[in-house]
Amino acid sequence: MAKSIKEIARELNVSKSTISLVINHKAEQARISKELERRVLDYVEKIGYKPNALAKSLATGRSNTIGLIVENIGDSFFGPFALHVEELLRKKNYHVLYSSTLGDPQNAQDIIDFMLEKRVEGIILAPTINLEEHQRKILEHKVPLVVFDRNSPDIATHYVHIDNGDSSRKACSYLQSIGCKNFGLITIDSDQPQMLARKDAYLKFCAETGMQSRILQLPYHRLKQKGISALQSWVAKNVGLDGLFFTTNYLCILGLKSLRTEGREGFDFPLFSFDDHELFDILNPKISCIQQPLEPLAKTCVRVLLKEIDRGISSPKEYVISTNLIKR
Repeated sequence: MAKSIKEIARELNVSKSTISLVINHKAEQARISKELERRVLDYVEKIGYKPNALAKSLATGRSNTIGLIVENIGDSFFGPFALHVEELLRKKNYHVLYSSTLGDPQNAQDIIDFMLEKRVEGIILAPTINLEEHQRKILEHKVPLVVFDRNSPDIATHYVHIDNGDSSRKACSYLQSIGCKNFGLITIDSDQPQMLARKDAYLKFCAETGMQSRILQLPYHRLKQKGISALQSWVAKNVGLDGLFFTTNYLCILGLKSLRTEGREGFDFPLFSFDDHELFDILNPKISCIQQPLEPLAKTCVRVLLKEIDRGISSPKEYVISTNLIKR
């Protein structure tokens, strides 16, 4: 059984406060002699003592925990992003506290309140809509905040993202270059700025080229129940489609299930996805995509957040990470 600070103090014949100060790296501040500090450190190393996380947090005023709040930790964008963040922060001796909002503002507010109660030292956040008040709450608590993927335009925060509009324009131009003259856009009923930017870029492309705009907005919270049938029906009604641009990879996978199944003929036109997926390189035909640079996104978020923690909260900046157009 692990020994307590009280037992260590008794065996070394010093006070509990002295043990606590040495363990929490405050010996010099408390004017504890180097000799005594070394005696305590040698002993706790010998017995393999590990301080209680809560007690250490109270003693040092630090939790060594970072909050990561995303839309869905289980999807193929946020999941790998979170793993990159965790790996980077582990090297700096931080733990990561994850949570998913599922796009629900109330969930997001509850998660933020919980993380502030847990005294996280910083938060990396992919905000939902209507989250301005709670982002202000984070900043009022002097907790460093980095927003990524999408933002709340009315709140000034450090913001790490890609150029959704420019990337979507590249996708449209690519489809045009391979012969698609009447391709449609499949998106979700979201007011998130990144999703609106992708749709707006498609509409601008249509206006500039004279192509008829064809957009299907699927219900995000009912994709499993209605997505496949709604997509099949919409494609059947839109005669002359020669390609589809999906604004997320999970929508593209939905399209594969809907349109490239046995017995469904006439739907063998190109599909293009915003976001890559490991399946897209092994399918026949393969699926081209806009690839979001997950590791650079994660590295930038972590670098900016740690700088805020180490040096204090600074003036908000915007960081734009370039995407890749993967042609397959």
